Amino acid sequence: MKEDFKEFTSRNATIIVAAPHSAEQVAEYWKKEELPMIGVPDKDGNLANLYGQEWKLLKLGRMPALFIIDRQGSLAFAQYGKSMSDIPKNSEMLKVLDGLR
Repeated sequence: MKEDFKEFTSRNATIIVAAPHSAEQVAEYWKKEELPMIGVPDKDGNLANLYGQEWKLLKLGRMPALFIIDRQGSLAFAQYGKSMSDIPKNSEMLKVLDGLR
């Protein structure tokens, strides 16, 4: 999403990433990687639990989950990954956003 950040923001999207780390770790990583999106620490997994994001020890932790919430606060898209690499392509997410216009 970093590479296509301007494509997302041109569609009035706000990208928020919940990371399973402390606030200090998130701040350090965001600075090091120069990430333009918002990073929210979720060390205790409260957000992950709220959205039903799975934790699988044998697959190295939290499985990816991606949600698009529309301006009315309704869930417009949800994808729960089955592995760490199971993440939708940016082009797919941009099409979903275009459909919300």
